[in-house]
Amino acid sequence: MTDIRRYSFAAVVLLVVLRLGLGWQLLYEGLWKIDTLGTSYPWSSDGYLKSAQGPMRNVFRAMTGDPDDKSWLDEELVAQRWDQWKSRFAAHYGLDERQIGRLNALIDGPSAFASPLESLPAGVDFKAAKLDGTVSFDAKAKQLRVDGRKHLLATEKATLEEQVADKEGPEYDNFRKALNDVFARASKLSYKERTRAHLMGNPDNSGNIDGRISQLKLYSEMVKRYEDKLSAAHIAFEMDHLNRVWSDARAKGRELAGPIMAMDVELKEDAMDILSVDQLKRGPLPTPWTPIKIVDTLTIAGLAGLGLLLIIGLFTRFAAFSAAFMVFGFYMAMPPLPGVPDAPGPEHSFIVNKNLIEVLALLALACVPSGQWFGMDNLLGRVFSGKSKSAAK
Repeated sequence: MTDIRRYSFAAVVLLVVLRLGLGWQLLYEGLWKIDTLGTSYPWSSDGYLKSAQGPMRNVFRAMTGDPDDKSWLDEELVAQRWDQWKSRFAAHYGLDERQIGRLNALIDGPSAFASPLESLPAGVDFKAAKLDGTVSFDAKAKQLRVDGRKHLLATEKATLEEQVADKEGPEYDNFRKALNDVFARASKLSYKERTRAHLMGNPDNSGNIDGRISQLKLYSEMVKRYEDKLSAAHIAFEMDHLNRVWSDARAKGRELAGPIMAMDVELKEDAMDILSVDQLKRGPLPTPWTPIKIVDTLTIAGLAGLGLLLIIGLFTRFAAFSAAFMVFGFYMAMPPLPGVPDAPGPEHSFIVNKNLIEVLALLALACVPSGQWFGMDNLLGRVFSGKSKSAAK
């Protein structure tokens, strides 16, 4: 056991207090992040890692799996993401056939939109209106139906209304009512169709700068421009310019990907309305182990676990060194080094910032036996020391 007399009383007290303070700061930060996991806005390191700068920028950004949110701008990838989520959702909650049908209708849309109609009145001709592949009448089911993939445009509805504009009678009133009803149903887009509409925009404008296709291309070019200029920037003026370029690129990314991310949240909220009370008792759907979830879990476990070890003084040297290594990772994600763009926020540092100071303090604690002075390490030392003496006797 280390002789405490080698250190002054003040040094011992201050080093123990420093250990407790750093341990509490790490533990509290870990517990706060755990507490957010049950809320609508769980903590994630996604935004911090995507904004990483410095020599290890690409390494930290790659941890997110999608550093520029481009997977949200690919219709096929979004559809694949929702199909995988749908399978996990159905399996977790044990959906029956009716519930699976409702979930499919939300994501993919129904095969057809229908409204009750006893009979099709004379004068209504879908073929003459060039709608024979879009609108139909099912005499057996007594329904006016609209194809679920084609929907019904307002101009097409107006064409059918014109066919019976001068007709009077209950059968025509019922037809008009059914037409209005099925048109309202057919106006609702599935989530995949809403995604396609957002990403593609108006096909007639696809060659113009305000067309959605050109906006996606513009965003890719903005990101590439930033990456190309980042390696060549050295002076302050170039860094300021780079910050503006990156800010513009991220704003464009949020403009394009933000609505799709909002749809993702809305879809999952709508899907919860399908569930029964017993199914809701099964708890939230576990998220898959994506790269960012692994990073978040390790970060939270590291903060809470190492903070607790430092507070109780157990394996203090190991805990201090491990915590220093972890916090040094936070430092390297946004280091205030020469030639590196400034981190967002009011803090201004040069080479040394709060993270690096915390790393140095933790390394100092790793070099002294503070757990032997005040902590569980002292008890463990006494236990093993007693066993050694007994064995020697």
